[in-house]
Amino acid sequence: MGTGHLGTVTRVPDHVSPPPASTRLGDLTADALRARAEAIGIRYPDHLVSQVVAALETGRHVMLTGPPGTGKTTLAHLAAELAGGPGGFLPATATGSWTSADTVGETVPTHEGPVFRPGTFVQALDEGRWLVIDEINRADIDAALGALFTVLGGQAVVLPHRRHSLGRPLSIVPEGARVPHGTDAVHVPPGWRIIATMNDFDKRTLHDLSYALMRRFAFIEVLAPDDDALAALIAGPGDLIAPLIAIRRVRELGPAVFLDAAQFATRRVRDDVTPSRVRYEALFAYLLPQLDGVDDDGVRLLREITDPVLDPPERAALARAIERVLGAPLR
Repeated sequence: MGTGHLGTVTRVPDHVSPPPASTRLGDLTADALRARAEAIGIRYPDHLVSQVVAALETGRHVMLTGPPGTGKTTLAHLAAELAGGPGGFLPATATGSWTSADTVGETVPTHEGPVFRPGTFVQALDEGRWLVIDEINRADIDAALGALFTVLGGQAVVLPHRRHSLGRPLSIVPEGARVPHGTDAVHVPPGWRIIATMNDFDKRTLHDLSYALMRRFAFIEVLAPDDDALAALIAGPGDLIAPLIAIRRVRELGPAVFLDAAQFATRRVRDDVTPSRVRYEALFAYLLPQLDGVDDDGVRLLREITDPVLDPPERAALARAIERVLGAPLR
C-alpha cells in the first residue's frame, strides 16, 4: 500500500462512510448539468461541473467563489434546479442587514396571538427545497447563521420559537439526528443542500466568513476565461470593445459584463456614432461600476488602457466619470 503521496494507492479506512447515492440528488449529474448550461449558451469547464456534482454527492454544501460575472449564480441555480425535483429551490441574496430573523425566523404578534414567521433557511426546509444564497459574504455570518452552524454540522438545535402560542418549542433536526424531547421538529430533508456564492474581491471589504461556516462547505473556484477566449466570445459587430478586455488587469472580471457590453455595442453602432463614443458608453454602463474601490494605481492603469482607444471628447468624459464614480481626482 502507498503512503498517500500522489500516484499511490491507499486504502479507505473502514470508518469512512461511502458517499450518498447520487439518486438522492434528483436529476443532478455532471452530464445533465453540463447540458443544461449549454442549452442557455454557457460552457463551463468539464472539471468544474464534475467538481460541483462530486462535492454535492459526497454530502457537502458548496461555496462557489470567483470574480464577478463568471456565472457562479447561474451554475448554482442550474445545479439546485436539477437536484431539487418538483420542489425546486429557494433563491436568496444575502445583505449586510441579515439577522437570525431573516434566516431562522422570528415570533411576530397577530390578532390570534404570537406566531412563528419562518426565515429563509427554515422556509426552505419546510418546503423541501434546496437553498441558494447569492453573495453570502455580504452578511454578518455569525449574526445571521450562527444558530444554524450546529445544524449544518449534523446536530439538532432547539429554537426559542413556537409555531403558535400553544405549540411546542421548535427544533431543527438533521437527517439521522434524534428529535429533542418535547419539540416540534423541522426536519432537514435527505440530500438537502445549500449552494452559496461569493465574489473574490468582496473578501477584502465585506464580513469575513466564520471558520465555523467554512468547515461545513466545499469551496469551488469559478474562474474567468483568459483574454484570448474572451475575445473569441465577443467576436462580431460588438468586438470594438475588445481593447477594453485589458481592464481585467485592473480587476479580474468575468465574461458576463463584457458580453453585455458587446451586445450593447452591437446595437449602438447602428445609431451611427463613433467607435470611441460606443466604447465610452459601454465603459460607463457596464465596466466602470465593477471597479468601485480600486486604488490610485488601478486608476492610472485604467487610464493607460483606455486613453489610446478613446478620442479626446470621450477621454475627457471618462476622466470626469472616474472622479464621480470611483472618487479619483482629475489629473
